[in-house]
Amino acid sequence: MLDPSKYSPDRSIPAKIKRRLTLWHKAKPMLHMPQRGIVTFTFDDFPKSAAQHGMDILGKYDVSGTYYTCTGMLGHTNVMGEMYDEGDLDTLIKAGHEIGSHTHTHLDCAQVSRETVREEIETNLGALAQMTDASPRHFAWPYGETTKRNKAGMDDLITTARGILPGINRKGSDLMQLTSFELTPDQWTSERAAKAIETTARGGGWTIIFTHDVREACSPFGTMPKALEGLVRQARDAGLDILPMAEAYNQIQAEAA
Repeated sequence: MLDPSKYSPDRSIPAKIKRRLTLWHKAKPMLHMPQRGIVTFTFDDFPKSAAQHGMDILGKYDVSGTYYTCTGMLGHTNVMGEMYDEGDLDTLIKAGHEIGSHTHTHLDCAQVSRETVREEIETNLGALAQMTDASPRHFAWPYGETTKRNKAGMDDLITTARGILPGINRKGSDLMQLTSFELTPDQWTSERAAKAIETTARGGGWTIIFTHDVREACSPFGTMPKALEGLVRQARDAGLDILPMAEAYNQIQAEAA
């Protein structure tokens, strides 16, 4: 399994151009613009602190989020702190949160075949099925990495796939590579997410925010509780719908019907 704290995808200019070209290739375009702005808070991999502090913050505002679960990280400890255990899954589900899927080994999906990606997703889903009754249909690309080929032909396994390139999702966005805003300890990431929430409140769309651990001494991939709570409060005060991935997708589809 790749260690997210030690592995970094290619950041060269050609690689960045390739990522943009991949995003512009729409495998499954979103056909409808949400009538009301939507904000979704998501947690990747996921650390125990996200299950604890993240859940507490969302619960304070009576809203739910999505936890993309990497089953290969079950019970491990890494730079993001202690990772989840089966009890965390049960607690989150009982509290109304959504369990999403990842790959099992957190591999870079842009470096492998579609067949390997499918095997990884199926392994992840199989492991989750042994731990919980949840049947995740919403997926996140590890490192945000994918290819045009790997985005295609996945409808039997997943309904949406979230990436990490920034942007507000509107009509025409790719449901197989939804854009999102990352939260890290850097203040500018919180400011960028806050601006996205403000823009969504004015002009509609679907803003997705993601992070990893949620704690005061967070990792480079996580955020502090006060930063997360500030954004949840802002979205609530702006009158936006704060929904997990499945509910957001279903609401958009129902409006389009």
